[in-house]
Amino acid sequence: MEANAEKEKKITSLMEKAVLYFLYILFGGLFIFLAWFESLKEALPLVPVMLITIPITKWGMKWQNERYIRSAKNQDDLEKVLSKLEELENRVVKLENR
Repeated sequence: MEANAEKEKKITSLMEKAVLYFLYILFGGLFIFLAWFESLKEALPLVPVMLITIPITKWGMKWQNERYIRSAKNQDDLEKVLSKLEELENRVVKLENR
């Protein structure tokens, strides 16, 4: 069975790629639209916005995804601890019954 951390890592990386592709398409489309139908002079102010927005979004998503993955790993570790605790409880019950 696949661990929660691995599942979370796959899901978050897929979400990160989807959001970044959307941003690239959005800003690229806006830039091309403005440059094509208006003028390049009107499209140039979009460049600094792209250069600030995309890296900040990428950093924020990476930071949040790492938190999700750590949380899922903690859940996996808790499941291991709980199974070990149940095993120890069963051993104690057996010893008490002797």
